Amino acid sequence: MVKRIVFILLMLTLCFSGLLANSDLAGTHGFAFMRLPYSARAMGMANAFTGLADDGDAVFFNTAGLSHVKETQLKINYMNYIEGLQGGSAVYNTRITGDWVFATFVQFLVSDEIPRMVVDQNGAFLGQQGTFNTSNIVAGIGFARTMHQSLDFGVNFKYIFDNLDPDESYNASAVAVDLSVLHQTNNENLKVGVALRNFGMQLTYYTDTKYEENLPTMLTAGLSYRFHDKGFLNFDLCRPFDNDFFFRFGLEYYYNPIFTLRAGVDSRMNDYRTDESLDFLSGIAFGAGFNFGRYAIDYGISSMGSLGFINQISVTYNF
Repeated sequence: MVKRIVFILLMLTLCFSGLLANSDLAGTHGFAFMRLPYSARAMGMANAFTGLADDGDAVFFNTAGLSHVKETQLKINYMNYIEGLQGGSAVYNTRITGDWVFATFVQFLVSDEIPRMVVDQNGAFLGQQGTFNTSNIVAGIGFARTMHQSLDFGVNFKYIFDNLDPDESYNASAVAVDLSVLHQTNNENLKVGVALRNFGMQLTYYTDTKYEENLPTMLTAGLSYRFHDKGFLNFDLCRPFDNDFFFRFGLEYYYNPIFTLRAGVDSRMNDYRTDESLDFLSGIAFGAGFNFGRYAIDYGISSMGSLGFINQISVTYNF
């Protein structure tokens, strides 16, 4: 079994390393809303959560981590994104046998009214004609299983629907899977996680031309180190299939049984800079958690520089 564990991790690492070359498809994949992580707790750590992933939000980062959730949980999350976008998620997870955990989840993102710009066949601007809004939803189920005392496996199956303009019927759908593992190393304070997310195919198309969009597939390797009885250091190395790799670093510290502090940084901070006064905050995140017995409330905020702040808040109930 130990040899099998080492082999699986080695193969995943080799696959990950092979993807670190520069991509010729930078930024070209569709269904871009699927890049957004939904978790107020993880956002407080700049979404460095792949190696920790020990609550219901593991389905959005590393489903294998559900194996370490001891109680049945319901998590509801609200996100206030930039440019009039807002969304949320809900996750319900429960242990169905000694080794298996099941989860069902949904996430959505909607926009405010957007002015509809009209152009002629040559692309010349003709003016504004009313407004429209966009919406999308992802629904799925996930399973996690303890394969060995030091290895957990997780998988998600997802259905995706994206509606760019309800009035014009510009919408598309897709299906995808997430695959992940979580490994407890010989060091009892160190865990390693690897997750492949959004691997799938398009089902229906935005227009009659049937132009196929690639899904925003991403491979992530994460470490979580318990440096203190009350604290974790987390590090994620991420490789989108259509862009260069980047990293996330996060800290979580349990000040007392009720109050938790979090902070983190995302290396993509330069992508959000626009030579404005708030650029120095780009990529920085903070968060806090409050535990009230069976209830928990988490808040996270992340800066995109002068583009604005992303806010998330979640409520968890442990049955």
